Amino acid sequence: MREKINFEFRMNSSIKILYNYISAPANMTEWFADNVIYLSNRYIFTWNGYEETCFLIKKIPYISVRYRWEQDFDKIYYFEFFLEKEKLTKNISLIITDFAKKNEIEESKMWWKNKIKILSKLLIS
Repeated sequence: MREKINFEFRMNSSIKILYNYISAPANMTEWFADNVIYLSNRYIFTWNGYEETCFLIKKIPYISVRYRWEQDFDKIYYFEFFLEKEKLTKNISLIITDFAKKNEIEESKMWWKNKIKILSKLLIS
């Protein structure tokens, strides 16, 4: 059984640019995976020669993108990128929802923090 976990990161970017980094395969290759192949609603992510397939299950332009891993196709698990703009400050937050086994939550947190660190560097360059 996996638990739902959420991460929130304040991003130094416009929503439009950030949305392209969480939805466009070419941009995801720059921070999320070593390689991304997109075929219809199917994404093949490669990390160090290891492939994982997922499906795009929900997309709201400039708001959110939700993916489901192939092995979880018949389950409730997914990972999602959600963009939120604070009304008062106009700050942009990237909220990530994922699922992890209880003993893998800390590892998942570190993985996402490292990925967002790479993304943040791309956004300011």
